[in-house]
Amino acid sequence: MRLVALLAALVLAVPAAFAEKIRTNQAAKLYAHPGEQEKVIEKIKPGQAMTVLAKEGRWIKVRFHGRTGYVPRSKVDLPDDDELARNTRRRPFVDGRGTKRGFGGDAGPDDRIGADATGEGDEPAPRAKAKPKDDEEEDTPKKKPAKAAKKPKGGDEEDDEEDVTPGKKPKKDKDDVAVKDDDDDAGDKDTAKEDDRPRAHVTGKTKVLAERDPESEQQFVAKPNMVLYPGETKGKWTFVENDEGDSGWVMSSQLDVDGGGGGGGKRKREIDLRARLGVTLLNQAMRSSANVFPDHYDLGTSMATIALGGGVLVPYKKDYLVGGEIAYNLSGTLFGGLAPPPNMATAKSTGLTLHDLNVRGTFGFDLHKKNGLAVFARLGYRFESIQVGATVNPLLLPSEIFQGLGIGGALAVPRLSDKVGLKFSLDLATTALGGVKQTQGLEDGANPGAFAACIGAQFLYRWKKDMNLQGTYDLDYSAFSFGMAPMQSTRGHTATNINRTDIYHTVTFGIARPF
Repeated sequence: MRLVALLAALVLAVPAAFAEKIRTNQAAKLYAHPGEQEKVIEKIKPGQAMTVLAKEGRWIKVRFHGRTGYVPRSKVDLPDDDELARNTRRRPFVDGRGTKRGFGGDAGPDDRIGADATGEGDEPAPRAKAKPKDDEEEDTPKKKPAKAAKKPKGGDEEDDEEDVTPGKKPKKDKDDVAVKDDDDDAGDKDTAKEDDRPRAHVTGKTKVLAERDPESEQQFVAKPNMVLYPGETKGKWTFVENDEGDSGWVMSSQLDVDGGGGGGGKRKREIDLRARLGVTLLNQAMRSSANVFPDHYDLGTSMATIALGGGVLVPYKKDYLVGGEIAYNLSGTLFGGLAPPPNMATAKSTGLTLHDLNVRGTFGFDLHKKNGLAVFARLGYRFESIQVGATVNPLLLPSEIFQGLGIGGALAVPRLSDKVGLKFSLDLATTALGGVKQTQGLEDGANPGAFAACIGAQFLYRWKKDMNLQGTYDLDYSAFSFGMAPMQSTRGHTATNINRTDIYHTVTFGIARPF
């Protein structure tokens, strides 16, 4: 008998050895153990794929998002030829033997004869009334039948062979109790544990392998916009799994964990350096009550630009990113410099050099999207200096320094596609904690003040593993108010309440190196 039991256990275990994929046909819950009263591990949306580990009655043991649990069989789609094994003996194995389960003894079946033994009829024949002994009264009260053994929670599906006493309704199995629809969460006390596992993305299209060997079998192909869940790290390899339940090994160097770094499941800081070349177009307009130079004029020039910068970003707790960045642009006039206004056509052009420095602290919120969407708040210091050529300055333009507090925000979409990322920003600056200083003796006003706004857009293309191509466009607008010209100024202003606006269009292109 022990040999028979062992063989039966092996037969039932064979299907579990072959992993298969199934999908939910409706919203479902992943339970820690079989039974709707058990703890809910996670809520699963319709159409989600999972890996089958075992089949236990009306419950299926699965792996989903790296977690192991149980889902009801009715919540998933199985192949048409997939029938769960039932041990439902309707016919005797040997003529004259009972059809109940058991291996003899008190728990074994009573041998039956007649129609039951030969398989005629669907309903079991009632047992013959036992003849009372001579010393017992026939009206002796009958003993109540012993209660059936309590069925284990989430046990095998055995509804078909349950003994039913004629005239009585069969007891309802605990697992057969109607369960509230998973979609109806009102008043539901089961709350799925929030998925706080680290998430990662590959830097480029990458093969995920079955073993830690470049020659091993390919499990699936990971793309930069695919969310991966990193697990253990062994040597240079990291085990990952995707939302479909596919899993395998990738080189840790090819993996970027959200928030920076690579491999191992632990988020790390992210550092990048940038260098770009481009052009800046400057338009300057002076306005006042008078309509003559220098109270009223428009100037314009083009400037070659070198843009350098870098940043660091460190994850903080689960949802936040903290870091800082520095950006410096150096621009110089091209083709002779700043051209004079039309009414001064005989004057020579004036050369300009522009220094633009921004130092910012950043605080971001990770929205945990597949494209890496995150929003940032930025606070920092802005320094801008316009230096006028010392040898040729027929327009008597002053050199100028603008400095103050900068505040703004940014929206980053680092994985818009496999190769492309985008970033948009808006920054404001004021001289409330700084000021405007001009060359002594060439001041435009006695009480200068300024306000600036910069709108930026950044395009990123993943060119190589450790090298990205980056293009940027910045629109910088500055408004100056000088008031009345001071008496010591030699610029020759005759009007009062002098104002000036500067507009810069800067386009740059270059490389960005992540670390």
